[in-house]
Amino acid sequence: MPASRIEALKNKAKLLQKAKKRAGKTIQLKTALAIIAKTSGYESWRDLKKTAEANELFSFPYRSAFWNIWYASYEKARAHLEEHGGFLLPYQKHFFICDIHYIENLGLHPSDPDLEKVGKDWTQPLDGIAWKRLLKKIAKHGSNPKEGVSPLRMVKGNRDDV
Repeated sequence: MPASRIEALKNKAKLLQKAKKRAGKTIQLKTALAIIAKTSGYESWRDLKKTAEANELFSFPYRSAFWNIWYASYEKARAHLEEHGGFLLPYQKHFFICDIHYIENLGLHPSDPDLEKVGKDWTQPLDGIAWKRLLKKIAKHGSNPKEGVSPLRMVKGNRDDV
């Protein structure tokens, strides 16, 4: 079973720590983690870790079979959502538009009242309490998200909590 992205990044930080030691400079693991986060474009290890944890929600096996439209910028993804509908979800530093079939595959029912409360843009849910309930439902269906993951923290650069 492949290691999670978080474990892979921790291993990378440990390798960095060893390389620094061989070069005669000892650094703590937390410093190595901070360096890894900065070089990945994040403000801190905490931000990178929260983003990686949240991204694991939407990256289950077999989900690549769905037809999704990908965007590098939120603005373009949001414009597509407004023009064509669907659901806007974050993934790492990108965004994608999916249809209700993808949402159903996450374990949610189309008539779930929390879907309407959250809205179609999952990077900025309309109801934070409903968002947390959706995360729990998705987790129960087949993932293990951390409690209280904010969708706004799923995308690099967003620091607001729901």
